[in-house]
Amino acid sequence: MEKRLFRSELNKVVGGVCGGLGDYLGIDPVFIRIFFILWTVLGELGVLAYLILWVVMPTQSAAEAGETLSGDNIGGRVRSMGNEIGEIARQPSAELITFAGVGLIAWGVYHLLRRIGFTWFVWDYSAYLWPALLIIAGAVVLLRALRRK
Repeated sequence: MEKRLFRSELNKVVGGVCGGLGDYLGIDPVFIRIFFILWTVLGELGVLAYLILWVVMPTQSAAEAGETLSGDNIGGRVRSMGNEIGEIARQPSAELITFAGVGLIAWGVYHLLRRIGFTWFVWDYSAYLWPALLIIAGAVVLLRALRRK
């Protein structure tokens, strides 16, 4: 059976993107959530990438029904995303509050240390951090694949 990428309906905090990516890659979605938090904290386009994935990736039930992305259903997916965000804003889960709190604290500490001038902590992250994170992520995926064989 072909492995498909979809948003998880069971393992989700916000939209199920990280849960779906975790299922697809065979890793714990918490690592993917931490990756998106770090990506956002360090000033990159983590939120934009997450929102794009939210629209592009079908839900698990839609993927099983054979739904594909087309120009006709993009508007419906965006409306559905807006409805889900509204529901999340009305009733946030404890897990979402925890991840949001950790992200806000990390973001505050990072920017405070930059303002104070701790250059030993703040580096040009675009030059070193993302290649290092990609290497680590690739190693985790490979180790998971090798363990299954």
